[in-house]
Amino acid sequence: MGPILLTTDLSEESKRAFAPTVALARALGLQVTLLVVIENLPFEPVAGGLIAAYPDRAQLRADYEAELQRQAAALGKDVCTKVVVADAADVASAICTHAEREQAGYIAMATHGRSGLRRLLLGSVAENVLRRAHVPVIVFPPPMAG
Repeated sequence: MGPILLTTDLSEESKRAFAPTVALARALGLQVTLLVVIENLPFEPVAGGLIAAYPDRAQLRADYEAELQRQAAALGKDVCTKVVVADAADVASAICTHAEREQAGYIAMATHGRSGLRRLLLGSVAENVLRRAHVPVIVFPPPMAG
């Protein structure tokens, strides 16, 4: 069986999936691949008369790569053997495509727990991955409030 593809945006919410995914990988004798997908958004460098700095994509990729390497080392390079930074307009599709290409056994991810208008506006990557994935998806919901 292929690796567990552990997706993250490096937020604290997404990192909730790290420890249980590594524990599962160790129990099953699998490797973990850490994946960040940098979303390609339409960018308007001049909006409303204001000038915005266009992000340096090469530097952004390098920063994500370095942080993923740090996270992999913290999780254990014996189990977290690969890190990947991808660019895509559709994050969920990129996750599913990468899982297929890597012949991943599972996709693991944490949800941000958005609901209502925030979910409508921001979408749900986890929900879209669940709909599109051709491998089992392990979803770690936010902790219960209270």
